[in-house]
Amino acid sequence: MPRIGRDGVADALRDRIVSGLHVGRLRGGQRLPSTRALAAEFGVNERVVLAALRTLADEGFVELRPRSGAYVVPPHPAGGGGLPDLAGWLVAMLVQARARGLAPREVSEYVRRALETRRVRAACIECNRDQLHLLCSELAEDHGFVSESVEVDDLRGAETPLAARRADVLVTTLYHATEVQAVADRLGKPWIAVSLRPDVMDDVARGMREGPVYYVATDPRFEAKLRRMLGPLGPAERVHVLVVDRDDLSTIPDDAPTFVMTSARERVAALLGGRSGPGRPIQPHRFLSDDAARALLTFLVRANMAALAGAHA
Repeated sequence: MPRIGRDGVADALRDRIVSGLHVGRLRGGQRLPSTRALAAEFGVNERVVLAALRTLADEGFVELRPRSGAYVVPPHPAGGGGLPDLAGWLVAMLVQARARGLAPREVSEYVRRALETRRVRAACIECNRDQLHLLCSELAEDHGFVSESVEVDDLRGAETPLAARRADVLVTTLYHATEVQAVADRLGKPWIAVSLRPDVMDDVARGMREGPVYYVATDPRFEAKLRRMLGPLGPAERVHVLVVDRDDLSTIPDDAPTFVMTSARERVAALLGGRSGPGRPIQPHRFLSDDAARALLTFLVRANMAALAGAHA
């Protein structure tokens, strides 16, 4: 391979990222090969590779993490920007809609009716406030459910909680699937067990290999649940859970990967008074996996389409 400079390396990596995301060989959050490996591949020194990666970071294609490497930015990041293939995806969707007899300009209204014709209630069931907040907020903000939280222990009482009784669907994690399925069967309601995005867990596992990982939560019960979840990923002693208003957040090292649960973010921001931290924050915009999103959206669209059909009957 002839020697190339920074721009040539950047062009090659940019094409690799875009095509890899398009065909599924890469995913957001995936780590690129090391600087040394890329330098050997392109026949350049590591400084050229670093310069090319900085160019791609400025363009929004990769995220550079100190002492960790370069990671592919998801195609639809929360902060805007996004990869160029977003426009291509939209065009492909509109063309498919046209093939089904739907005019492209009608798609937005069709989608709105498929998601918002009726209020679909979801009862989110878990054993601690932190996971309950995460489930409820993501179902409401991302998908448009009217979400309410239910403590799993409350399902064992003499009377099933109102939030579960009036819900259209019960949503939980695999850890409580057996209990929730029994309640769903008794109530005659559908239920969904959701999972986390693999790349979120990859970030946790990577952090555990490198050193301590910190979580900031609001419910002391979250610690036991988290250790159960992370057990297969690495040594339990590398996971530290701090509870807001109980523990001192200043004990978190500045460079330690730190996950602030959605339930704790507002309180943590108030405590920090605008300062960055604690630690090196890792705050995914979304936590639920594609499979979970597909199951939730399937239920939501079916419920709305049934309501539309009923309205026109």
